[in-house]
Amino acid sequence: MNPDYAIVLNFKLSDQDEPDFDFLVKTARNIGVRAVSGDERLKNACEKYTIFYTTEDSGQDLTDDNVITSMLENRKNGRRTVINIPIQNGNFSEDAQRMLDTINSWMHMYGHAFNDGTPSDLTINQDGFVLKNRHAAYQQYVFLKTPLPKEIIVSGLKQEPNRVEWIQNRVDLAFNFNDEQLEIVLSEPEKDFPWHVLRIQEHRPEDDLAETKY
Repeated sequence: MNPDYAIVLNFKLSDQDEPDFDFLVKTARNIGVRAVSGDERLKNACEKYTIFYTTEDSGQDLTDDNVITSMLENRKNGRRTVINIPIQNGNFSEDAQRMLDTINSWMHMYGHAFNDGTPSDLTINQDGFVLKNRHAAYQQYVFLKTPLPKEIIVSGLKQEPNRVEWIQNRVDLAFNFNDEQLEIVLSEPEKDFPWHVLRIQEHRPEDDLAETKY
């Protein structure tokens, strides 16, 4: 699965609808979604705002209560999430708007990890999964479902990392590394989400370079 298209908004229009297609596509872009599907008239707006248009139209009917968990469970299992977005009189229903707001809040915090991660060789001993940054492989993202445990164990690292932190507010987390196992003590994140993400910054080759003296 191409992680760029891990979420697809499938706009469901009636025959009578004549919406502002720029508005629909910009809504997807602004909440961190990089692909849409639906009416072919979306194509021009997709080209304008660099959003991928797909013909995939078999979506899920989700709500603000389950959309984040559905996205993360699908991501964990290597599947994209196609979300049906009904359009009424050219706009979103109240339920759809609440769901979009929920996606926006979570993606604003964790969207770069969600969109830019690829499967990692690291494993964890809790309900969650690990992705590595496809542009900077020394960064690993650990996705954890709430309620959070007091600590987790990440297995598979070859060296002690430089830093472990919550992505939310960049809060450092205490850790201990021994025999390729990283024990991380979790603090409570400030904002409440159904899934949280922490970042492991691994040792990089440039960390071994001596400081240049002038």
